[in-house]
Amino acid sequence: MKKYPGMVDWYNPIQLLRTAKKTAISTIIGENADPRLVNAPATSESFFDYSVKLKRDGETGISITDEPREDLWIDYVADVGDGWNPTYAVAYSLAREHLEVNGKILPRGEILIFGGDQVYPAATSEDYEKRLTEPYRTAFRTVGQASTAASEVLDLSRDPHVFAIPGNHDWYDSLVSFYKVFCANVFNRRRFADAWLTRQKRSYFALKLPKNWWLIGVDLQLSHNIDVRQLEYFQAVAEKFEENDRIILCVPEPFWVKAMKYGGMTDFFQKKEETLEALERILTSEHVGKPPKIRLYIAGDLHHYRRFESANGERVEKITAGGGGAFLHPTHDFDFRAETGSAKEAEQGFILETQYPESNVSKNLDWVNLVGFVWKNRKFGFLTALLYPFLALLIHGESRGEFDKTTLFRATIDRLIEEPISLLIVLALIFGLIFFTDSNSKFQKWIGGFLHALAHLGAAFILGWAAFFVALSVMGMTVAEFEIYRAAHPTTANLGWFGAVIAVGGVGGYFIGSFLMGLYLFISLHIFGRHDNEAFSALKIEDFKNFLRLHIDTNGDLTIYPFKIERVPRRWRQTGESCTPETDLEPELIEAPITLK
Repeated sequence: MKKYPGMVDWYNPIQLLRTAKKTAISTIIGENADPRLVNAPATSESFFDYSVKLKRDGETGISITDEPREDLWIDYVADVGDGWNPTYAVAYSLAREHLEVNGKILPRGEILIFGGDQVYPAATSEDYEKRLTEPYRTAFRTVGQASTAASEVLDLSRDPHVFAIPGNHDWYDSLVSFYKVFCANVFNRRRFADAWLTRQKRSYFALKLPKNWWLIGVDLQLSHNIDVRQLEYFQAVAEKFEENDRIILCVPEPFWVKAMKYGGMTDFFQKKEETLEALERILTSEHVGKPPKIRLYIAGDLHHYRRFESANGERVEKITAGGGGAFLHPTHDFDFRAETGSAKEAEQGFILETQYPESNVSKNLDWVNLVGFVWKNRKFGFLTALLYPFLALLIHGESRGEFDKTTLFRATIDRLIEEPISLLIVLALIFGLIFFTDSNSKFQKWIGGFLHALAHLGAAFILGWAAFFVALSVMGMTVAEFEIYRAAHPTTANLGWFGAVIAVGGVGGYFIGSFLMGLYLFISLHIFGRHDNEAFSALKIEDFKNFLRLHIDTNGDLTIYPFKIERVPRRWRQTGESCTPETDLEPELIEAPITLK
């Protein structure tokens, strides 16, 4: 049976190094050699018109007709391309010819929108293929109904299209793989997963939809920077807007959530808000008598479902739907409902209406870090199994005479004073963990990071001296006898002590180091609402997936159907190129459909 990829092991030391390298390289290249700037200048004619029916133009071309489209179905999914089970469960649901809820048939989206982070852990052609393209190709071959008739008019229900915006993980190779997969005519690739037709030529786009709706897809790069050509493109598109047009804005991450959670704390998040505000001004400026309104914001990046609604009665929705296949993110990191009626809620102007999973479910899942981090992240223990003996050997001091706590501590301090390199390494560990601490309060960052480092240093200190006494016990000597023996046989004595440190420090470091990391993540998230990404990536939760199905009807109303998959199948039945779940897979609604009139 074919072996499918599992969830990304984020705490594998090798993966940690690879991710750090990719992040550093992509950040440098992204800030100094932005590939978006070498694209041909875009014009307002570059938008894709789905307000009318399309027809074939030659073998590969598409042109528009004069016949208006009366309605349109759109699927939205984000944060896909992790483990096979969740990614394929969502792909299988999206590829089906229709979904049925409450006796109502919801056809497959005629357009599929990928909302960012299409692959994990980092963008490579190999990972795109095995973690994204193959699951969607297999799903469409299994349950998708493709077009067989070569009629002149395109039937999008049988021949769907796809568009994608990149997230930070897509940027880790400066969009090279992203362009190969999603950008038509760049690499002569016309279909994604041999099913969905690709049309975009750059990492952002504008779709004109039926009944005065537009869908805008934005690329914010890694540093939340909208390049000049992208701004010029949307400026040109905005000049095509008509009175009473309405906008669906797709962005890579929910800046509104992070503004509520971190608002006013750092310049970093203020920069994000200013970037999007500049785009909003372009899209909603008065090109005609009445400026268009952004009625719906959609983003991924956070791997759960949250819906905020405007408090002023205008029915503007802001939805986070990042449940396409990656590990689950918590919903108890910040109590948005507690802000209702407060100054912060009033300032933001939006109230949390629904979240999935509920915060109490999320909070219960968090307890796994306290008791199961070692089991969930078995390879991480090898890192602390190497680190602890190294620290023990580094800070172990010489002591003469009787041993007590004061003597042992003083010996270690003397060692750090006598060997400056030891002190520098210890300080590097402390400052590294202070930098790692997720807090916008400098006081909390320094205190939290220092206490975290102190816990690891204390554990290494105890294990190092414990190893020394284990060596004495094995050799059957007292401290005084060992000092005499070491004076006569220094090599043998030191080798015995060294072996004891490696054994005791390695085994103890594997379990204690992992436990302390899990404890730190649990306390950070459970009490302070921080390290939500690090805490839940450690859990690698496959379940609680979500995606959106949108419908613009003949009246011009936009209805949003938020779907969930509570538990994804773990076992699959392979038959040739088909793959079906061995257990039921029927997505359900998270909440009642949301209709924007």
